[in-house]
Amino acid sequence: MAATALSLALTGCNSSESRARAAFSDYQAAIAAGDLKTARSALLKLVAAQDDDPDYWNELGKVQLKLGAYPDAYYALTRAHELDRTNADVLGTMTQLALLSGNIDMAEQHARQLELLVPEHPAVKLAYGYVALRRNDLDEANKQSDALLQAYPYDPSAKLLKARILLTMGQRDEAVTLLEGQVKAKPDDIGSLKALVAIQQRSANWPAVVTAASQVAQLNPKDRDAGYTAIDAAFRANNLEAAKRLSEPYLNRDASPDDVEAVLRIWATRWKTPEAVAAARKAAADATPDQQLAFATYFNTVGHPEDAAALVGNAPKLPVTIANMSLNAVIADYLAQTGQQAEAKQLFNTILEKEPDHVTALRGRINLEIRSGQAKAAITDAQRLISVMPKSGRDRLVLANAYAAAGDARQFDRTLWNAFHDIPANFELYEALRAHVARTQGPQGVQSVDAEFAQQRDVSLAREFI
Repeated sequence: MAATALSLALTGCNSSESRARAAFSDYQAAIAAGDLKTARSALLKLVAAQDDDPDYWNELGKVQLKLGAYPDAYYALTRAHELDRTNADVLGTMTQLALLSGNIDMAEQHARQLELLVPEHPAVKLAYGYVALRRNDLDEANKQSDALLQAYPYDPSAKLLKARILLTMGQRDEAVTLLEGQVKAKPDDIGSLKALVAIQQRSANWPAVVTAASQVAQLNPKDRDAGYTAIDAAFRANNLEAAKRLSEPYLNRDASPDDVEAVLRIWATRWKTPEAVAAARKAAADATPDQQLAFATYFNTVGHPEDAAALVGNAPKLPVTIANMSLNAVIADYLAQTGQQAEAKQLFNTILEKEPDHVTALRGRINLEIRSGQAKAAITDAQRLISVMPKSGRDRLVLANAYAAAGDARQFDRTLWNAFHDIPANFELYEALRAHVARTQGPQGVQSVDAEFAQQRDVSLAREFI
């Protein structure tokens, strides 16, 4: 229907608008082929050629939404709304996008405009429900959500609002039951499944996290984070067989190197046994050349550099170039772990002279500096690493370890706390800080860390309910 509307709009174009015609033709071909990125590119050319038609902007907004480009979708829909203020569907989508971004005030503003056009539009009650929830007016929030559910019993957004209200009221089990019922009725409701993942993570119900997260990953294979979450949860639940089974798609020959690296990092953290190394060797035997680097990195990480060398070699690949820097960084780590510190240091230095922000080389040189008693140099490198990867919990711990190696207990403590606050709801940082506090402050300190982490998880949890 949208394509028809666009086609009619272009019928009256004259020769001066040939670019718009060509762009529309490209858009039609891309949509027919299911190529959303090319469709987006064509629509961008279309609105550039003729930016005064709301239908073009509306269609661009829809495509941006499908691609998950929410800010860009919001902008396109805003332009459509400016050109046609009578389109309730555009305004309704803008309302929900404002909610999704956490801009409750803007959502309320859009909802009031929408209410004038279509008083019973579901986005109106949805927005008013979240506004009431933010103001802690639970009676009003319940009133709006119940009215929405009465009209749309299985609407995913309505169920998420109701579940969020139940959680705010301390009725966690009721929220879980509500969402489980929704998923049973609509097994493809990814939003409710993600909300279940968040609730069960908050409660450390790892078997339930495995179930919900693996369903999300199955419904949307592009959601890698859901797959990684399921694997991590399976290890936490001590369900080794499930963890191995869930890992398989991310370690086979069809997996991307990023997938291999992410899953093996979970293995290095959660599965520290000879069986894990043997399983990695078996998977690595069938790895593609692009995947071998990720396997080699894993073997270095878990203290089996000989397996890394078997995959990528044990001698530098010279001259060092942009194309082989990552490979040389892994080889340098192998050299560092096999008693060839001088050669390793020289290779790390060569890489970092050419690319000062090379993350793998920085991590490797920091570990080498710590092992060789050069803690001050390790701190300097770790600070640079943090500037490159400011939101990486893993690398904050690298900096903390550098301070520990220097005997600077105060900076070690400060680095852990800063990381805990800067990157909230991060399990890796929480576990490291908790262990540190347990050693230095005892049970009372641990309770304080647990309580603050619970608050962080609550804030993170709230984001899953829009």
